Amino acid sequence: TAGAMPSVNCGKAPTAVFGPNGKLYVVFSQHGHVYLTTSEDKGKTFNPSIAINRIPEAIYDDGENRPKILLGKDKQIYISWTHKTPGRYSGDVRFSRSMDSGTTFDIPITINSDRTIISHRFESMSLDDKGRIYLIWIDKRDREKAKRNQQSYAGVSLYYAVSENSGKSFRPNQKLVDHSCECCRIAVDQDNTGRVVALWRHVYPDNIRDHAIAYVNPQSAPIQGLPTRATDDAWQIDGCPHQGPDLSIDSENRAHMTWFTQGEKNKGLTYGRFDFNEQKTSLVYSIDQSPSASRAQVQVMGQRVYLMWKKLNGEQVDLLTSHSSDEGSSWSKPVVIETTGGGSDHPDWLVDNAQLYAAWHTRSEGLRLIRITE
Repeated sequence: TAGAMPSVNCGKAPTAVFGPNGKLYVVFSQHGHVYLTTSEDKGKTFNPSIAINRIPEAIYDDGENRPKILLGKDKQIYISWTHKTPGRYSGDVRFSRSMDSGTTFDIPITINSDRTIISHRFESMSLDDKGRIYLIWIDKRDREKAKRNQQSYAGVSLYYAVSENSGKSFRPNQKLVDHSCECCRIAVDQDNTGRVVALWRHVYPDNIRDHAIAYVNPQSAPIQGLPTRATDDAWQIDGCPHQGPDLSIDSENRAHMTWFTQGEKNKGLTYGRFDFNEQKTSLVYSIDQSPSASRAQVQVMGQRVYLMWKKLNGEQVDLLTSHSSDEGSSWSKPVVIETTGGGSDHPDWLVDNAQLYAAWHTRSEGLRLIRITE
């Protein structure tokens, strides 16, 4: 309700991360602000919330397009979100930082250099081993340019910006690739050397919507030709499925991936493992083909790999998990770990040292942390 105190349970699209000392940091959207709150007891109680943007603005706060948070090695907190600009499906990528553990935040800055009222949305944020911040987003500037020149242009493009000074400033926008899908989240993780990897839904020739995977280098030129294909489902669709992939890279530098497809070869929620050395995907596994299953998330913990997704069971929504003890070769029978009767957000994995938690925000119960590992 308007005027109510900001609360992670009443707010929208909370995204959480554990600090090194087990403190939980959560960003969420409410009343035109992105707020930060913290918890010392694994989310049972929360400290008062701090507004990141002092001046309210329209914010994208749905499952695929939500505020993000990363913690630096010292006292840095980095927060990004997408500001909803007046046009249809249009937006700007925003960023703010704290250098004092969240006591104060800098005035937000806009990251996309193109300020046309078009789509610069679905940003993802990552840190590499050198502490550089990467913001990667879906951008329509090249599509608009092609339209003005009366040329065809499939999908949109991915752009990114890198900060080498803890978010004080960002290097100029760089294009990563042409012809990404228009509105699916971009999955990001780091490999075993701390380099940033992105996984996204790509528009391959003849409107095949499969996924591409690539390293995101601080100074590199755009990907020439077709990017490395990470999934091969032969899904021909002239539109965006609004379900982006998820990604978790193991110590052997293999990318464990989950995605949604309705292709000729695979259907529903799907898992696969991409090997960077061999440049191919193996162990493709159907997680759940039921029409109401969605939002598969993946997390590697040592030799184990964990999957999580949600599914309507008729009356209520179940949150399910399954795990593999052999790096994705075989999977345990799915187990329902939580249920809700009302609306629910996308689930997410949270890691606190060696402990794995599922975070799930539901309309009835608020934000819940469910411990998965013993």
